[in-house]
Parts: sequence; structure tokens; C-alpha cells
Amino acid sequence: MNLKHGIPEPWATALTEAGFVSPWDTPSMNRLSEATGIHVSTISRIVKGQNVKGPTKDVVTQLAEALGKPAREVGGWIDAAWAQLEPYTPPAVADLMTNEQRAAVDSIIRAFATANRAAADTAKKADELGAAMVRKKPGMRARSKTD
Repeated sequence: MNLKHGIPEPWATALTEAGFVSPWDTPSMNRLSEATGIHVSTISRIVKGQNVKGPTKDVVTQLAEALGKPAREVGGWIDAAWAQLEPYTPPAVADLMTNEQRAAVDSIIRAFATANRAAADTAKKADELGAAMVRKKPGMRARSKTD
């Protein structure tokens, strides 16, 4: 991870380019916090990839607007699943559905999204566990009496 004044890229460059800098001309999450109203500790967790649940799309959109970047780009920095897909547009014939039918379709979409998010979270945790196991040194093996 490439850090600039303790802030990973591309966040550090985006903060600087957007004018969120300290009096010492270094990238400042505090200035971004002041501009967005998002608590600096929340921003720090997002920027450093320590936000366990992941920020909401609204929070990412707020940060992106302040940074002058597209929300999809900023979402990509944090591996947000929604940033990797094109927006969903229902087919034109959806205009023929009743309000009750639309509500049912919305419920189905939410169910799919929830299942996909859970699957992505599980896959991410499995990847992290696998990486941790690779980093961990093997312990001493027990020797048999014949060794």
C-alpha cells in the first residue's frame, strides 16, 4: 500500500487535488470531514480499508462529490460491489406494471442484492483467511519415534 503522509493512494492525491490539505500542505481527512459532515474516524476507517461493514453508497457519494470524483471511481477504491456494475435500468415495459407489482419486483431486487452482498462478504473473508494462513509460518511438526 502506497502511503503519502499516512494516507493511502489514491486518497492522498484526491484530497490534495480537491484542496483538502492541512496548514502544512499535506492531505487532510480532517478537512474532508469538515466539508462533508462525516466524522473523521469514519473517513479514516473507509480510507484505510478498516470499515468492516463498508460504507453506504450515500456516504461514498458524499465523499466523491466533495473530492470532485465520480462515486463509481471512489467506490472502486474501496472495492464496493455496486461500483463494479452498471446501473440497473428496468425494461421499458415495466411502465405497464401496477404499483403492487413494482413493489414486488423491488423486494426481489433487494433480496438478490442482500444475497450477493452476503456472498461477497463471505468470499472476502475466505480470501483474507487464506492470505493469513499463507503468511503464517508453519509450526513445528511432531516427529515420529522412527525419525
